[in-house]
Amino acid sequence: MPMYDFYCPACRTEFEDLVFGEETPVCPHCGSSDTERQVSAPSPLKTGAFPFKPGPVRPMPPRSAAPSGSCPGTACGGKGCSGQ
Repeated sequence: MPMYDFYCPACRTEFEDLVFGEETPVCPHCGSSDTERQVSAPSPLKTGAFPFKPGPVRPMPPRSAAPSGSCPGTACGGKGCSGQ
């Protein structure tokens, strides 16, 4: 069941609730059933294929420097650009 934001005009309270389909929850503050579903902004936090792995964004690990005398590419056959 997805999480939605709701507004209760009777007591001017905003709350969130897990609902299915077009269900309208009762206000937890005043008990009114006249609540309105609000449009929510999506969370910018993610780690992988949204929406399956939500979470904080992780920085990329630093690239290790290529050892001296070697070339990270294949243009020179991996012998190092200076040892062609």
